[in-house]
Amino acid sequence: MTEELNLSLPRRSSEPAGRRPRAMGILLILILAAGLANIALQLIRKPVPATTASGLSSENQKNLALKLETQGLNEPAVRAWKDYLARPGIDSEEQAKIWYRIGRMYQQDEHFEEALECYYRSESFDRLTELADEIGRRSRECLEGAGRFAALRHELANRVDRNRPEGSAGQEVVAQIGAETITQAQLDRRIEREIDRQLEALAGMAPPEELNKQKKEFLKRMSGPAERLRMLNQIVLEEVLYRRARQLQLAEKPAVRDLLADQERKLLAQSLIQSELADKIHITPADLETYYQAHKQDYLQPERAQISHIPLADEPAARELLAQLKAGRDFATAARTVSLDTATGQQGGEIPGWVAKGDPIPGIGRSPRATALIFATDPNGIVPEPVAGEQGYHLLKVRRRQPQRQKGFDQVRPEVYRALRQQKEREIQEALLAELKQEYNVVIHQSKFIPLQGNTDASATP
Repeated sequence: MTEELNLSLPRRSSEPAGRRPRAMGILLILILAAGLANIALQLIRKPVPATTASGLSSENQKNLALKLETQGLNEPAVRAWKDYLARPGIDSEEQAKIWYRIGRMYQQDEHFEEALECYYRSESFDRLTELADEIGRRSRECLEGAGRFAALRHELANRVDRNRPEGSAGQEVVAQIGAETITQAQLDRRIEREIDRQLEALAGMAPPEELNKQKKEFLKRMSGPAERLRMLNQIVLEEVLYRRARQLQLAEKPAVRDLLADQERKLLAQSLIQSELADKIHITPADLETYYQAHKQDYLQPERAQISHIPLADEPAARELLAQLKAGRDFATAARTVSLDTATGQQGGEIPGWVAKGDPIPGIGRSPRATALIFATDPNGIVPEPVAGEQGYHLLKVRRRQPQRQKGFDQVRPEVYRALRQQKEREIQEALLAELKQEYNVVIHQSKFIPLQGNTDASATP
């Protein structure tokens, strides 16, 4: 016989079963009320500090941001300040000051566009007198650092002319096409954009500071009324031609569609490469110094000389004059009298600049014999025999000589930058191409391009 296990509590004989649940409910309500009253009392006695998203109190979050900023840890300091600004109740003056601090840290790290945004945010919250000049100066520095020189001009105009309505600089209309207008600022941006595109082709040829210098020169050249009017006419012409082409639905023609598709493909491919290079190439002064030290042999200045010459029609005439020079006739006087090169003859035969060992010699070209004679002759000495040139024979005098020497880092810095950047560009492009070939399962059948044995014409058919 199986006996069932009874897990219920036995009833107390002194308490009726129907009254027990009601009593328990009342007891629970009384306990809950007491607990809530105790919590309320604690809240009255000791307020709970407001916390930020990081879980810190407002005051502790502010202290954290200040500590990080003081230690020069700009990136975490910026995050800490933004966490602090996320809490409610901060007045406009404090917000203006903090956004200025954040902008200053961005600027220190050369994040110029982010810094500009913070400075403008600061002024949007409150234009504080004690920060006005500082924000103006730093905004100009950021615009220049970001290469936005057209915007810099209008920024200066807005801040210098206190009577000008804010943001009105550059809003003068310079052209109209129907209902649309072109303002001074739009023209400036278009000019700057065209210059930026031209300089993009030189990105690997010079350091950013050199490109910025060139950009300033281009903008200065384009700042005159005649050049600006020429650019404006070009913009207007392109716009009206574009509108007419759209009206004629030229974009729907198969040949034009194919051309647009090809151009889009090339443009996007080039844009991808430029994006990869911009993201991955960061050349520091230390990188340049390291590369220079590792490639010093590439930056040797070869032995070189400054020379004068007297070109003559034939060898006998040259040998006759050479004998006179050896006898004491003055080289410069003879050059002015008999040289076939009237330009250098008037200067006593002097060839401007230096002739490096192994380089072509003006009027003679590449001549191992002439080079050997020049660099075997002492300064102020006359080369002991005439040298055949491109036309006739030359008598040569060595005015100065310099031995081979190592070029200093500062002297060749642009060349070092160019070489290092080109090396990095090659590495990045090769890695990107290899990655994409693998991702898109590219197979190139090289064998299809090998000429058949005995057939030297690759284009011939078997």
